[in-house]
Order: sequence, then structure tokens, then C-alpha cells
Amino acid sequence: MTDREEGRPLPTGGEEEGLRYGVLGPLELRRDGRPVLLTAAKWRMLLAVLLCDANKVVSTDRLVTELWGSRPPQSVSKLLQGYVSRVRRALGDDEGRLLVTHAHGYRAHGYRLVVGPDEVDAQAFTTLVEQAGRELDGGRAEAADARLAEALGLWRDAPFADVPPTPALEAEAVRLTVCHTQAREMRVEARLRQGRHEGVLDELETLVAEHPLRESLWGQLMLALYRSGRQADALASYRRLRDHLAEDLGIEPGPQVQRLHQRILTADPALLPPDAPERPPAPTLRVAATAPAVPQASPPGARVTPIAAGAPVPAVAPVPAASPPSQPAPPPPPAPAIVPRELPPAGSVFIGRADESSVLLTLLQRADRDAEGVAVAVIDGPGGVGKSALAVHIAHRVAHRFPDGQFYVDLHGATAGLTPRDPGEVLRRTLSTLGVPETAIPADTEAAAATFRSLVADRRILVVLDNAAGADQVRPLLPAGSGCAVLITSREMLTTLESATHLHLGVLFHDQAHALLERLVGTERVTAEPGAADTVVRMCGGLPLALRIVGARLAARPGWRLGAFAERLGDARGRLDEIRVGDVSVRASFHAGADALRHSRHPTDRAAVRAFRLLGAVPGPSMSLPAAAALLGVDGRRAEDALERLVDAHLLNSPAPGRYRMHDLLRLFAREQADAEEPAEERERALERFLRFHLTTARRAASFLDAPPQPAGDETEDAPAAGGPCPAPPAVPIRNRDEAEAWLEAECTNLMAAVTHAATRSGTAARLAARLTEPLHWYLYPHARARELHTLAELAVRIARRLADRRGEARGLDHLAAVYWLHGRYEETRACLEAALAVWRETGDPAGELRSLGNLADALAERELHEEAADAHRRQLALARETGDVPARITALGGLGRAHLGLGRAEDALACFEESLRHAQALGDTVLQGFALREMSLVRVAQGRNREAQDCLKRAAALGGSPAAYVRWRGHAWSAYFPSCLNLRIDGKSPDPPVF
Repeated sequence: MTDREEGRPLPTGGEEEGLRYGVLGPLELRRDGRPVLLTAAKWRMLLAVLLCDANKVVSTDRLVTELWGSRPPQSVSKLLQGYVSRVRRALGDDEGRLLVTHAHGYRAHGYRLVVGPDEVDAQAFTTLVEQAGRELDGGRAEAADARLAEALGLWRDAPFADVPPTPALEAEAVRLTVCHTQAREMRVEARLRQGRHEGVLDELETLVAEHPLRESLWGQLMLALYRSGRQADALASYRRLRDHLAEDLGIEPGPQVQRLHQRILTADPALLPPDAPERPPAPTLRVAATAPAVPQASPPGARVTPIAAGAPVPAVAPVPAASPPSQPAPPPPPAPAIVPRELPPAGSVFIGRADESSVLLTLLQRADRDAEGVAVAVIDGPGGVGKSALAVHIAHRVAHRFPDGQFYVDLHGATAGLTPRDPGEVLRRTLSTLGVPETAIPADTEAAAATFRSLVADRRILVVLDNAAGADQVRPLLPAGSGCAVLITSREMLTTLESATHLHLGVLFHDQAHALLERLVGTERVTAEPGAADTVVRMCGGLPLALRIVGARLAARPGWRLGAFAERLGDARGRLDEIRVGDVSVRASFHAGADALRHSRHPTDRAAVRAFRLLGAVPGPSMSLPAAAALLGVDGRRAEDALERLVDAHLLNSPAPGRYRMHDLLRLFAREQADAEEPAEERERALERFLRFHLTTARRAASFLDAPPQPAGDETEDAPAAGGPCPAPPAVPIRNRDEAEAWLEAECTNLMAAVTHAATRSGTAARLAARLTEPLHWYLYPHARARELHTLAELAVRIARRLADRRGEARGLDHLAAVYWLHGRYEETRACLEAALAVWRETGDPAGELRSLGNLADALAERELHEEAADAHRRQLALARETGDVPARITALGGLGRAHLGLGRAEDALACFEESLRHAQALGDTVLQGFALREMSLVRVAQGRNREAQDCLKRAAALGGSPAAYVRWRGHAWSAYFPSCLNLRIDGKSPDPPVF
């Protein structure tokens, strides 16, 4: 059977049809144009490994090794089954035709992911690169360039950037990275063949920095420099290559590069492109430094451009009449005016920002050619993210392209203790630098701005406006000449600046942050304590300012162990105190950003400051807009206005509409502000509103899952908090199972954090947290997420005992038993269930006792203690009859039947299943009827009467039930029989339980 026969028909339409996989960066999955989230790391790992061998069978043994290494958990088969099921759901592959199971008999031995042509971006990337290679070989450089541009446009980040590494992923990432470098080199070659040598210089400089021993790249750089009229720089590049090779490998450059070096030395004309025009430089004159900037008389209608002292004058300017022969020679002209070179020193350590640098360098090259209008780039981002460092770094790299000057101004838009600088004051200083006398500088800001634009209209200057407060402060300072460029940094987005390119700067990736710390502290110390170094990087959250402060502290204390400092950072309450050196701290940087809103008179800004504080008072990596509205106690529109203002000020990040994130260090600062400025009663009310919203929504979501009815609330859940009314906010409107799963998946980490935080509180908040563990349990359990389940169950038991909530304690013990059962720790399972049963009996709760009895019987059956399991089911059945609970009676009869079957008593088992079927028919419950029929098929299989087993299964299928629903309902090894029975061969043999 081919992939297309076994899998679904592959899409042939546009990009929005079917499935699309992205591995060239964070793992992406799109279904019919919409992103599908795989939040669990193991789900992403599974899909990524299958994509590495798309359309090939990957054995289960290899998948286990890839996902868990050499020490898989005891329940690895069940976990792998659950992960496969979750990935299938993400693919919309309920029938298993895309993620295909391969089995020997009834036991799975591998999986194959069916992928069509161009569904994976890596496949499309490789295809485009191969096509470009053929175009280059055929002499079609322009077509090759287009193919390569399209291929490189698919590259978002390092391959599998958000997937934990496995052997297969690391190997594939290396292969793709090598291909990416080859594609960049091919694009340079294509552009050199087109005569676009100046346009590749920055890219080549980046490439040789990344690959200093790759001789072919150095050869391209030498050729591009030579063709750009920079013979000396080309020869210097050869010397740099020679130094690298001698230092690292002890060898000389290869013969091909040596020959190119010799041809550049002799200025071989054959190295120039055949159609290269000759462009001799135009001579210039300079006005004396003391000459006033006063325009001379011009003919009517002529355009007059004021020229300041030291400005270059075109060589075609009028030449004075020659002096009479008897007149002595004029004195030599005065020294030329000083060209502004105001850039601050570039930092000695600059790490990362390759993509942002590429964008900025490409933009600034426009000003070096015939661009229309001034090139303006705005770099925005939160405080401490490295905006100024990036701007200064780029400014130094392109300074040679702006020979008429580079200006730098700190506008103090977010400087603690300073007010933003007035643009008129900045213009007066700039005009003075340009040589305009003080008496000639207009007092009016608009007139001064016009004079500035006139003076630099025909010049090539670079202006760096650092730390801008807003667009109104920046506009008067912008030049207008096409040879000019402006770099602006700001904590605000300045989106109202016309024709500007905007770069939103985020924190460093982990490897970049690690490299920065290593450069600051020293390789030897980082290598000696790699785990501690990773902890320090993580505690700094990738924020460059924090890393530089920490690096400075550690560099000044060479005797300190990184591990000891990591422990100091581990105390969240004191972390901001540790990240400071001298008068520099991240706290001061954050204060500067928040103070701008705090001192504002605008109502939205004041609401944003309050929102910032309260957001810091609750944990969790992200927050939805409805949850934030509940926290703030306002409607959705007002909450969104406040949060979006925080996003504009880079005190909050919005990765998607209606979703918000706060950097960990900013959250600590916000929590400090909340503790200092928000009354304790208001913080408590906000937390309760937040928990009530999540409890209401989580219970609604759980109602669509295969979960028992949620326990009824008590008066504490709806009671107002002390200090005033606290109405329960409305829940998210969830309408079906898919929406329930999606909401729980998106909020699970936040809910876990909220429960953990609220568990330390008292009263209502703690009770709400305990109630919230219930719906979370029923979401996590089918996915076998044992670690989170364990945390929840222990928290539920701890809270219940502290609050003397006996029923809550029993529920928590019941859930804790389920976690131990997942781990195969049956003694702990039994102990928890026995303790829960004692509480249920003490409190007189037969429904709880029935549930725990059933769970105890299942745990005993799992260990093949069928007689004890039968006894537990008999107790369950008696209690169900006593209370008149018919569904519980059906469940008990099914369990008792399975116990009989385990003991070899097939007829007794059949009698239990038949009675279970009769009760289900009396209820009119087709689902329970289907379950009973499937259990009856077990008996027929055990008796070797496979045709009758098939008849039972056909009757079950006719009722509309599915084996998958039974698997979810039962959730133990016995349920594995049922899917295999659907395809049972009539050969008189009973199958082994399959592995899925």
C-alpha cells in the first residue's frame, strides 16, 4: 500500500489547504491555514522525530530512545500511546491514516508519518536550493538568486528551536544548518555574477565571522571588495584569513585563494565584471571653518541651499576670477571643519542579534545608494533588552558609509530621574555642531528643524536618536536627504512615524545568553560549572542588561563560584537585589518605564499601572484577556485598553491577540510594586476573582470530557471576599469537546501555577485552589501527565488537611492513588485508596466510596489479584444496590465480570456482563450498552468463540459507540483488548493485548 493509498489525499491547492509542518525554527503545525498548538515538549519531540523520517517507519524502540534516552519510565508504552493519540488529534487524524501504526500481529512495532510533497518547509527549502544550483550551473544567476531568496525566506530560526534535543533532531539540525550556510554562499555567488558586489559585503562579513575557516567565503569577500574599488581592504581580508588558518590549523590558504590574492595584487582587469563602469571620484572643496553660513545672491528662480562651515561644496561651484599677475598668491585655506563623529564607543562584547543586524544593515545600505527619502529604523523593546547596544553596534559598522558625520543624542525618554530632552534644545546643539553661529540659530523649534534639514539635505549623515520618549520628540530631529539615515531606540513602539522600519527587540535566546555570560565571566569558570551557568542565564531571563550586571559582579569577584551565585539568584524575593552593580540595576531600568505611566494624567495610563501591579501578584507564564479582566474586576474592553497600553510601553508582551506574557524579572518588579502600593485586601480580592473565573471555566470544560460530574461547590466559593463584594466573573463560553481541550491545553500551565500559588494562602483562595484541582485532574489523566497530576493531588490533600475539609482530602487521596497507579507503584495506590475509603465512610458519602472501591478493584486487577478485585467489586455492587445507583451497578458488574474472567470463570463473567447489558438497556444508555457488549466479547474470545465475539462488537458498533470512548472510560490494560477485537481473525487463537 502506498502512502497516498494508506494516508489521506494530499492537498494540491493553495497554501491554506491541508497540513503544513514547519521545522526551520520553532516547530509549527498548521491545519487548513490555522496554527495547531502542541504545548507539551514530548508531543513536539514525537512529531519532530517522525518528520525527520517522514514516510518511513520509525520503530517504537527508537522512539522511546529518542524521547526518554536510556532510562525510560516504567509506563513508557502507555505514555507513548498517549502521545501518539495526542499528535493524531492535532493532525485531525482520528482514523490513523496520517500517523500510521505498523504492527506484528496485534503488537505495534513502529509508526509512520505520511507527508506529502512540500508539506514540510525543510523539504521545500531543500528543493529550492537544488533548483537554484541548477540555475547557477546553467548561467542563470538572476533566477538562482530568486530561488535562493525564497528558500532563505523559509528560515525562521535554528531548526527545531523549541523542541528538546534528541539524537535524530540534532543530526537533522546539523544537516539543515549546513544546507542553510551553502544556500547563503550560493546567493552571494549569484549576486556576484549579477555585478551586485557592493550589496553582498555586509552578508559576507557576517558569514566569515560565523565561518572563519571557510576559504570559499573569504574568496568571495575579497572579490566583492576588489570590485567595489576597495583593493586594500580585499588584501587585508586575505591577511585575516591567513591569520585564522595559521592560528587555528597551522596551515596556509589553499592555492585557489592564493591565486586570487595574487591577481588582486596585480590589479588583474579580468576580475572586474565585464560591464563595470568607471566612476572616478568627484573632487570637493570645503568652506573655511570661520566662514558664516550665509547664502550668496543667486539668479532669480535659483534654488538656494545654505551651506554650513566645513560642508563639502561640489567641484562645479563657481571659481573666482584669477588674480592679476602682479597680485601676490592668496594665503593657504584654513583647516577643514571637524566632521561630527559622536558615536559612543562600541561595546567590546556583542552577542547575537544576527537577524536584526541583517535587517538594519540592508536598510542602511539604501541611504548609500539612490534611495527615495531618508532611511529610518526604530528599534523598540523593554528596558535592558539591548536596544542601545544594537543601535551603536550597527552605527559603527556602517559609519564609513556616512562620511559627512555621525550624530548621537540620548533623548532621556526613559532615564530615571531625568525628564525627556526638548527637541528644540537638541536642534540647537546639533546646529552649533554643524557650524551655525549661535546668533543664527532660530529660537523656534519648527524653524530650527527646517534649518537642520536644509543643511544636511545633500550630505550623507547618520543620526542615532537613543532612548526616545515618543514620536513627537523625534520628528523635528529627522533629516530629509536621501543620503541620510536615522537609528531610533525607544521603549515605545513609535508606530506613527511615517515610512519607518520597525524592529521589536526581544530577549536573547538561551545559547546567545550563555555565550554572553561566558564572554563576560570567562570560559574557564563557565566550563567548570555548566549547570550553574545555565541556572544564572535562566534566572536572568535572557535579558542582556541583567546578564551584563551579573557578569560584571562575577568578573569583579573571581573567587565566587557560579553555583553559589546561582543559589542567591534562586531566591525570587531577593533576585532583583542581586542583579545590580554600582548605580546600575534592572530595578532602576524597570522603574523608568513604569514611572512614565505612573506620572501620566491619562486615565488609560493610570489603569495600566494598576494592571501591571496586579498582573505581578499572580503567577503563570501567560494570561488570557478574560482572565485579566477577572483579575482586574473590569469588563473586557477596559482590561484590553490597559493591557495594550502596557504592551505599547513594553511592560507586557502580546504573542497573540488576547494573550499576554510578562518577563520573569518584570513580574518580580511588578510584585514588589503590588506589595508596596496595593492594599492587602485588594490583592486578595483580585486573586479570588482570578481563581473563581478559572474554576468556573475549568468545570465547564471538564463537563465536555470523559469525566464524572464535578463535586458541588460550597458557600465559600460564592461568598464575597472580606472588604467588599467580589462577584464571580463570567466563564469563557465553551461549546464542545474541541473547545474544552483547546482551552485546557492553553491554560494548563497557568492553572497549575495559580493552584500552587493559592495553596499557600488561607481561607477562600485555598478552597478555590483545591476545587480547581478536580477538573484539571480529569484533563491531565487521559494524557498520563503524571508529574503534574502528582503535584495537583498532593496540593489538594495538603490544602484539605489544613482546612479540615475531609471530603476534599478523600478526593485528593483518590487522585493521588491514580498517579501512583500510572507509575506502577501499586502498594502506594492501595494505601491511598484504603485511606480514601475510610474518609468516605466516616463522612457518609456513598458516591465517593463507590468511586474509590472501583479504583481499588482496578488496581488489584492490574496486579492480577483477581480474587481480591472480585471482593472489592462485590462490595461496590452491594453499595450500588443499596443506594439505587444504577450506573454504579453497571460499572461494578463489568468489573466483577472481568475479575471472573481473570480467574478463568468464563460463565460467571458472561452472567455479569449480560446483567450489566440489561441494566444499561433499561436506562436507555447506548454508551453503557456498547461497553457491556464489548465486555461480553472478551468472554467469547476466551472461549475461542470468535465469531460470536465479532457479533457482539458489531452490535456495539451499531449503537454508535466507539472503542476509543471505552479506552478513555476504562483507562487500564484490559481496555487494550477492544480495538484488536474489531479486526479479529477467525483462527481460533486469542490475541495478545496490543500496544498502541
